[in-house]
Amino acid sequence: MNPHQKSHEQTSSLPPSATPSAPPSATPAATPSAPTPARPNHRFLWISLSVLGASLTVLGTAMAAQQQGTDVALATVALSKSIGTWCAALLTIGILTFLYRDNPFYKVCESILIGVSAAYWMVNGFWSTLVPNLFGKLMPGVVRDVAIPSLPVSATPGFDMALAFVPLLLGLMLLWRLSPKGGWISVWPLAFIIGTTAGIRLVASIEADLLAQASATIRPLVVFKETVLVGGIGAGSTTTSDPSVAMAASVQALDFWGTVGAVTGVVGVLSVLTYFFFSLEHKGAVGKSARLGVWFLMITFGSAFGLTVMGRITLLAQRLEFLFKDWMGIS
Repeated sequence: MNPHQKSHEQTSSLPPSATPSAPPSATPAATPSAPTPARPNHRFLWISLSVLGASLTVLGTAMAAQQQGTDVALATVALSKSIGTWCAALLTIGILTFLYRDNPFYKVCESILIGVSAAYWMVNGFWSTLVPNLFGKLMPGVVRDVAIPSLPVSATPGFDMALAFVPLLLGLMLLWRLSPKGGWISVWPLAFIIGTTAGIRLVASIEADLLAQASATIRPLVVFKETVLVGGIGAGSTTTSDPSVAMAASVQALDFWGTVGAVTGVVGVLSVLTYFFFSLEHKGAVGKSARLGVWFLMITFGSAFGLTVMGRITLLAQRLEFLFKDWMGIS
């Protein structure tokens, strides 16, 4: 049999569903369109250039006034004040631009703020801590001659020098964290610092918070105030606070608002402690006392938050006063 006929018979014997069909025509893929380039936003660039131009204008005006003025010292002070005022005003406005949205001007001002703050506290810590407490103990003569002439003279310089090597060694061990292989050395002084600070702060917190609050709670519920009555000759009795006046007699009168404050303080402490007492189910009298404690807590938190907000509003008012009064000259 012809191989061609045999292949034709096998194909014709297949069911219709199994008959090979021609492959579908391949649909050409759509060519992706090129992305539309974003339109550059030059708004902040123009704003920055405008601010820079205004600053240069004021600077040139101040320098011209310095050259033409008769009092050179006064013109120099005015020039330095103008530059400082403009820098402070531009930095303030740069921080306030974040209320609109994040922008490069705000980021620059934020970086300047963080950098200047870090540098200030580093220099302040160096001259107020390291120089008098470390170098002043290791080499007091050099520090007294070069940096701090008023450095006090120690009665035991040898003992102070030996004791100063302990923080010096701990500080050098802390610097090992910058090393790629000696980071474990810095764990020991770090643990010493954390443990010492925790112990000192714990004692201070117990004395300032716990004992102070406990002593403020242990107080009489009924408060009296002392009043001195003076009887004059041929005159009616008058009230005075001078106990040295003749024929004086002191009596005790009820202090209404002092009593209300004492009772409110005790009730607030007990109700708040009841709210945090979970050994009993908050039902009945215990539940009512716990709900009263929630009211005291909310009033306390609200007052603290309001005080914080008022402090921030005060800072904002000071900056606005600086902008309008010192910078723009609007009194």
